[in-house]
Amino acid sequence: MIGTTLPRPASTDRLRLNWIQSFLVVSLHVCGLLCFWIWPRAIDLALFLGLYFCTTFAIGIGYHRLLTHRGFKCNTWLRRILTWMGAAALQGGPARWARIHRRHHQATDKHGDPHTPLMGFLHAHMGWIMRRDAEEGSDYRELVPDVSGDDPWLRVLDKGALFTLPWFLTGIFCYVLAGWRGVLWGTIARTLTLWHFTWCINSVCHVWGQRPNNTKDESRNVWWLGLATFGEGWHNNHHARPTAAVHGWQWYEVDLSGYVIRLLARVGIIWQVVRAPRG
Repeated sequence: MIGTTLPRPASTDRLRLNWIQSFLVVSLHVCGLLCFWIWPRAIDLALFLGLYFCTTFAIGIGYHRLLTHRGFKCNTWLRRILTWMGAAALQGGPARWARIHRRHHQATDKHGDPHTPLMGFLHAHMGWIMRRDAEEGSDYRELVPDVSGDDPWLRVLDKGALFTLPWFLTGIFCYVLAGWRGVLWGTIARTLTLWHFTWCINSVCHVWGQRPNNTKDESRNVWWLGLATFGEGWHNNHHARPTAAVHGWQWYEVDLSGYVIRLLARVGIIWQVVRAPRG
């Protein structure tokens, strides 16, 4: 357990809520309660699964392995597609996402880690989302200029609330195909599901699981999160070599995002893929 291995820092920070993000998180969860009364039809499940696959791949391959860690290179058109699909997961703009994740690597499981379990499991899971960030108000595009660069298609997603545009477009798409029930399952339920699996990487993967690599933090591999997040659950592997574009290093470590990256590299769509260390 994380609490038995790391001391809890003395915190002088007052609880400062980000009211907009708190309202968004709470309201979406309240809307999600409707799923207990409104069961999905076949088309609703198709929208849920289809958009879950698209946004999960886009967060893992695009936001995380490409933009944040530069695990491979690709053409502008693919970068734009992955980034806009990633924004449809409603996890913030690309520069903000990358900046927060880089800070996590700089101070993993220490004071300064944005979602450190040192402040409690709930904080690491979702509480940090509702707190005001230390760099809130800054221009994240300037803090991490390599993420979006001068590409207006990417930079626009970090302007105010415009990162929500792709998410709203998925809602319109679901409504056109399946009405409000399609929106409930294809947009709201799908977003909540990916949110919690993503947040589990910050919480569960720093408390429980296996540590095959001797890292200086508490990162751990969790097999079921590896399946649910298409490879992100091999978190100890990732912390052992953050730039590696493939997170599943053993044959039994299922990494769907890594398989897609290998396929794209084989056909020449991406290149300069950072490989995993040899065992």
